[in-house]
Amino acid sequence: MPAMRAWKLTAVCLCALACSDDEVARRASGPPHDAEVPGADVGAARSNPLLPRVENETCALPDAPPLGEMDIEEAYAALDFERPVWFGYAPGEPDRRYVVEQGGRIRAFDARPDVARADVFLERPVSRDGNEEGLLGLAFHPRYAENGRLYVYYSASRPRRSVLSEYRRDPADPRRALPDSERVLLEIPQPFSNHNGGDLRFGPDGFLYVSMGDGGSAGDPQGNGQKLSTLLGKILRLDVDREDALCDTPYGIPEDNPFAEDRCRGDERRPEIWAWGLRNPWRMSFDRETGELWAGDVGQDKLEEIDIIRGGLNYGWREVEGTRCYLSTCEPARYEAPVHTYGRDEGTSITGGFVYRGAALPELRGAYVFGDYGSKRIWALTRDGDTWDRTLLANTGMRIVSFGEEPDGEILAVTFDGSRSLLRLRRRGGAQAIPIPEKLSETGCFVDAPRQIPAPGVIPFSVNSPLWSDGADKRRWFALPPGGKAIYRAAGGWDFPEGALLIKSFALGGKLLETRMLRRSFDGWRGYTWRWNEAQDEAMLLAGAETMTLPDGAVWDLPSPAQCDECHTSASGGALGPTTAQLNRETPYRGGSFSQLAALEGAGYVDLPGPPETLPKAPAPDDPDASLEARARALLDANCAGCHRPDGAANAQIDLRLETPLARTGLCDVPPDQGDLGIADARLIAPGAPDRSVLLQRMFIRGEGQMPPLATRVVDGHGAALVGAWIQAMQGCP
Repeated sequence: MPAMRAWKLTAVCLCALACSDDEVARRASGPPHDAEVPGADVGAARSNPLLPRVENETCALPDAPPLGEMDIEEAYAALDFERPVWFGYAPGEPDRRYVVEQGGRIRAFDARPDVARADVFLERPVSRDGNEEGLLGLAFHPRYAENGRLYVYYSASRPRRSVLSEYRRDPADPRRALPDSERVLLEIPQPFSNHNGGDLRFGPDGFLYVSMGDGGSAGDPQGNGQKLSTLLGKILRLDVDREDALCDTPYGIPEDNPFAEDRCRGDERRPEIWAWGLRNPWRMSFDRETGELWAGDVGQDKLEEIDIIRGGLNYGWREVEGTRCYLSTCEPARYEAPVHTYGRDEGTSITGGFVYRGAALPELRGAYVFGDYGSKRIWALTRDGDTWDRTLLANTGMRIVSFGEEPDGEILAVTFDGSRSLLRLRRRGGAQAIPIPEKLSETGCFVDAPRQIPAPGVIPFSVNSPLWSDGADKRRWFALPPGGKAIYRAAGGWDFPEGALLIKSFALGGKLLETRMLRRSFDGWRGYTWRWNEAQDEAMLLAGAETMTLPDGAVWDLPSPAQCDECHTSASGGALGPTTAQLNRETPYRGGSFSQLAALEGAGYVDLPGPPETLPKAPAPDDPDASLEARARALLDANCAGCHRPDGAANAQIDLRLETPLARTGLCDVPPDQGDLGIADARLIAPGAPDRSVLLQRMFIRGEGQMPPLATRVVDGHGAALVGAWIQAMQGCP
């Protein structure tokens, strides 16, 4: 076992085993994070320094304009493509773009507005007996920059079939693939020429997803959508990083596929199946924030549908078409319902798109952008709780056959209309959103940004169990619009009014590194980062993720807006720090202390359901009155529960929220399903055995498999010591 994962070889871990609970807690507490709260030096202020309330008049960031109809413009206008069906980029190549042409070519070009040439990256013969056959899908391996592997889906004849193959990049000419490197992974017989599906996407879990149509003709005459013995009418999920020698397949079956236990047992239930009951899922995509898999499924003659694809679910075709019975009788409630449908009066063939996570059109953030091949329209689908709303964005007059995503989250529409193959959306009439200030000093949130003195009405706050940030000191503030209030929630992040800001600055060794802001918009939270300069007199807005090397050689990661989105999700409530349990604390002030929750309520920033002592409270790592379990669970909540919760973005289905009873977390004495790190008899948590506990060992890893996976390059030894001491002390599972 590597030394960094060996419990008894780590000095701070030995302390966890040998020191008292108080000593472990003291070492786990880290640097102080509290800052004095300025206020009036009068009688009531000693118990509530937030009085009198001062309204925020200056600290605000502009919101996106309202969602509405847009214009379209050509992207890469000098390029023409012949029946393009896919647009995208390869991991590790931010300045290169790829287009798949149905006739059998993949073309590549440099991502410049004036680019005039697209080279042939790969060309191979395909069958085009039918209008829907040809080269249909492309996916680059997530580690393409290192291994040069890519995957294609195409039609072949004699006999008619669809083929999934792996190719490799030419090591002598990285701008081309080796045409003779084909390794066939899967061949699927096709009874008819239409309904081939053919989209390929790697998921956040590293597995390859394949969309398969029902085999064609009309009405699914062979009933393939509901047959589990065929791959037609399905979404497949494959592990292309390993072969299955036992079953003699050039790919593996992920262990949590719905029918994984049926591998090598014949064709009664195919283990490759992830979801079924689909007619012709024409284009699917993963939301880069939530990890949700979206698909547009082409209807028969009544309804087009949009689905969020989840493993093990049946989407109903051909029993149902959309939300209606296709056969004479059916029970629609037996099947997973689409999130949205529209009728043939608005379109005749849906083209699935992407959830928008770019920055150019913030009004689209979080909207699912899709189109229709027949009606030539592009829409945005937005969600408000359980309600879905569809807004027309453009009536293009062009056959929308696909959508593609650029590295920064911007979306392009792909058409069959020759010189206008690639399209971007833009605001009608050239209207522009008010830009975010480039300089932190121009946001109005600080009267002296270098000295971190907030503007009037910008309120400091502190938390009980802070998120680990590689040992950085952090200061936190919030700013509400005049008269605004936060909405109390017993669990999860408080709900803040539109326009509210959460602000956090990071410093190491007294040197400011960055200041982040989250703005509450109509559709959720949006993150921004300002990087401090060497002179420490200004911070500048970042357009995307960056890294900086510190004087001691350490590397600090500055997040992009999309990376902020990965943690601040709707499932977590968006705001991670301002929760009741985190804010419920006594805050040092002028030789005494005050109740932070009581002060916030007294100043009118929130209404509480009762006195703070009756409300949830997370213990600090060094809280002498809290149990070892409570302190460790609070630390896991702060660092991990943003993703590890119901409907969270993490792959491992565990619940690390502090309020969840341990017996319901899915942790105790449970074998890991995302890898065991080479540990014999591994468990997520093995009571009394820290060295067999994968949850703890992942805290010692930095690189692939580390936890948390983002925004940290340095092991939190003190936090790991606290969690390790808790596991060591466990007598068993509840």
